[in-house]
Amino acid sequence: MVDWISDLLIFSAGIAAGILLMLMQPVLSAARQRRTKLLAARERILANIKEQHEKEILDEALRTTEAIRGELDKTRDTLRKTLLTVSEAGDGPSVGSVDLSAPGAKKQTS
Repeated sequence: MVDWISDLLIFSAGIAAGILLMLMQPVLSAARQRRTKLLAARERILANIKEQHEKEILDEALRTTEAIRGELDKTRDTLRKTLLTVSEAGDGPSVGSVDLSAPGAKKQTS
C-alpha cells in the first residue's frame, strides 16, 4: 500500500508540474516577445543614431571643403594681383606671358 500512495503522489506531482508549465508558457512567451520587440527597437534607434552621425560628418566635411575652396580662391586672387603688379612693373622683354583670366593660369610662349 505504501508503494501505491507514493506512486499516486508522484503522478499527481507530475500532473501539477505539467499544468504549471502550461500556465507559465504564455507568460514566458510574452516576455520573449517583449524582449524581441525591445531588441528591434534598440537596433532601429542605433541605426538612426549612426545615420545622423554620418550625416553630421558629411555636413562638416562639406563645410570644411567650402571653407578651403574659399581660402584657395582668395589665395589665387592675391597671386593673380601680384603677377599683374610684377608684370606691369617689369622693364625687360618677357619670354612668355601668363594668361590671368583663367582660374588655372597657363604659361603661353610668344
